[in-house]
Amino acid sequence: MNSLNLTQYDEPGLYLEMPNGDRVVLTRALIEEKAQAMLNNPDLLSPEVRAAADYQACDICPERETAQICHAIMTTLPFFDEIDRYMSYDSVTAVFRESEGSSLLIRDTTMQGALQYVSILSLMHYCEVGRKYGAFFEGVNPLMPQVEIASAVYKNMYIACEGDLAILTDTLRTMQEELLQTAKCQIKRLQLISKRDAFLNAFVATETTTELMLMQVQKMVTGTASR
Repeated sequence: MNSLNLTQYDEPGLYLEMPNGDRVVLTRALIEEKAQAMLNNPDLLSPEVRAAADYQACDICPERETAQICHAIMTTLPFFDEIDRYMSYDSVTAVFRESEGSSLLIRDTTMQGALQYVSILSLMHYCEVGRKYGAFFEGVNPLMPQVEIASAVYKNMYIACEGDLAILTDTLRTMQEELLQTAKCQIKRLQLISKRDAFLNAFVATETTTELMLMQVQKMVTGTASR
């Protein structure tokens, strides 16, 4: 693990420290700032990309007919120049702060593993469909083991559904179908744009992790119902 100056990570978000000393900052504030600048720049993408079928909003997006751009991709487009310098298997030290004043989480991982933060943020906080389920992922971060993510999601869903397992089961089924569809759509968009594989593989990994995590939640629901 690199020697880190822990005073550099005050803002919530993700910081990527490369072995050669390079640094990529992906805080929520910077994502918002760069995304807005991107929306104000109509020349960012070629007309061919913008017209491609895979670039369009998902079929289930409530803003499919009106959105100028898929909001979920706003967490990735502004950082392509920085991220596309690296491959998914490149080593990186990821520093994550969930919220202002919270403890830092530090992990040596790959670029792909670290970028799952961005893909989760994209699907849960920017995507119009995924945003419906954002509260279920409260307290989840991409550096947590999958079982811990599943436990946190199950707990949040159980509370939101007031312990009604029938409602919880229906909600889980719908969430699973919609999140996996939006994840697949995002992967297709990234294949149009990204030159390297770090962001793309991060979304593929997030899709797989989401599917496995939801299976874990389903097991917990089944186990609770059988008690």
